[in-house]
Amino acid sequence: MWGTGLINGLRITWRNMRRGPITVKYPYEKLPLPERARWAVAPKYFADGTPKCTACLTCVKTCPDHILDVYVTTAEDKSKHIDRFSYEIGACMMCGLCVESCPFDAILMSHDYELAVTEKADLSYDLLTDVDAATGAKHKAEKAAAAPAPAPAPAPAGEVSVDD
Repeated sequence: MWGTGLINGLRITWRNMRRGPITVKYPYEKLPLPERARWAVAPKYFADGTPKCTACLTCVKTCPDHILDVYVTTAEDKSKHIDRFSYEIGACMMCGLCVESCPFDAILMSHDYELAVTEKADLSYDLLTDVDAATGAKHKAEKAAAAPAPAPAPAPAGEVSVDD
């Protein structure tokens, strides 16, 4: 029948007009991000404010884009000092492989998604600068403090007699 396509199109248009706006007035309103959203890499810190990075370089070796660089100085007592932990956000594909490979849970994918800059030089920056690297002992102490206390052993049960 002639005009059915026109009537069907008008019906869909009318239904969408009654629905109301579905847009968000960004930047004044922002939608909440899902917990698993991945954006820029950021360092994690202990409760006292020191970084969790041990300068093991696992994240640098795992990164497929080679955008992470850690410059480390090792002292005679085998302690490490992070001179610079640099990150090129302009080349990062935000895959999260560096975060997954970190054995000490020292980096994370932040929820900062407003990453636009006007200068090319702002696409590279330092995550950490001139800090001492964390030690394995500090990570073990944090795990011990966060671990739940062991449950007390059950009291020995007394003998139970069964009457025949």
